[in-house]
Amino acid sequence: MKAYLVTKERGAQLGPGVEVIHIPFVEEDTLYVFDEKTGYVEIRGRDRIVEFLNRLKNGRRISQ
Repeated sequence: MKAYLVTKERGAQLGPGVEVIHIPFVEEDTLYVFDEKTGYVEIRGRDRIVEFLNRLKNGRRISQ
């Protein structure tokens, strides 16, 4: 699995395994996750991103 966070905040970090891409003109934070099993997932908004990552950490199943 590969994950990329696109954000306008400099120095933003979400944790290990998430590459941060700084783009100063994006409207909202967006997390892109690429996985062999689930394919491609796009999650917009900081609150939804944090919720998604918490569910992953807790081992709950994630649906698109």
